[in-house]
Amino acid sequence: MSASVTLKTTARAETGSRAAARLRKKGLVPAIVYGHKQANVSLAVNAKELDQAIRVQHARVLDLDIEGKTETVLIRELQWDYLGKEMIHVDFERKDRAELVRVSVPVALKNAPKATGGGVLDQPFHALHVECPLGSIPDSIAIDITNLTLGNPIHIRDLALPQGVKVLDAPEGVVVQLKLPGVEAEPTTPEPGTGPEVIKPEKKKADDDDAAPAKK
Repeated sequence: MSASVTLKTTARAETGSRAAARLRKKGLVPAIVYGHKQANVSLAVNAKELDQAIRVQHARVLDLDIEGKTETVLIRELQWDYLGKEMIHVDFERKDRAELVRVSVPVALKNAPKATGGGVLDQPFHALHVECPLGSIPDSIAIDITNLTLGNPIHIRDLALPQGVKVLDAPEGVVVQLKLPGVEAEPTTPEPGTGPEVIKPEKKKADDDDAAPAKK
């Protein structure tokens, strides 16, 4: 389960690319909080603390301290510079811990096949779209491939999922398999209408220019 971390925030009155650049020079990441039919809030968080929460603690859910009030949020979008080194903007979406959310979770393969039969490992799905309570987002979907054999792929419908987690991708999709070199893999394209719902964040007019450097 993803860790929950508390971060202090700093209010910001100025928006736009120049104001955002000044914040980043001070070691802050421009951010916006939206959702639950409440007003959007422009703020900033400490870049090192956010980086620690994401890279080390693998947090996807945060408790933000906003002027003494705690807001539980999901990291909905994180933008990096063109080198992928510096965080330039983050979107936080207000959520309740019992609320169902739809997120992408990585697939983690465990062990190695005891016998490959001359086949090579093929993993069409490296992440799965899931629906689960905010407080129960798994760090990954673990799959033990010790007994994986040629001609017997592991489908999404075969997965043992954590309690409360539902995969939104097509059940017949092949997650991992062994295939002979040169042989076409079993198709994994989901049937029309079986994919996850596209989540469209609320429009955030105040921060339209904050992430301008990402367009370079």
